[in-house]
Amino acid sequence: MTDKKSNDLEDLGKLPGFKRGNPTYFENEVIDHLISITLELGAELWVVKDRLAHVEEILSEENEISLSSLRTGKPSDLLQEQLDKERKEIIKRIYGRLYSKYGGETVDEKSAI
Repeated sequence: MTDKKSNDLEDLGKLPGFKRGNPTYFENEVIDHLISITLELGAELWVVKDRLAHVEEILSEENEISLSSLRTGKPSDLLQEQLDKERKEIIKRIYGRLYSKYGGETVDEKSAI
């Protein structure tokens, strides 16, 4: 088994743009870094938006909030449905720009998977 894994790793090294520990996909490495930064910032932004929506929902229902209710509670089904829709829209709007040359901002989520 160990031999198979090491062979698989050796095969990865033959892929264009692959660099062990720091893959590069574009000639200019800075572009890879900028894309990585964009992806990380988008993920962090979504976490904040999701959590804020949950806080707002708790406050509107209970008129108070505690860390335990925030940590253990979950958004209502209606809010979760709305958040899922907003997440898909923000992904299309922000990340679609990365491949807009190919119609990225106009595709549906099924074709991006």
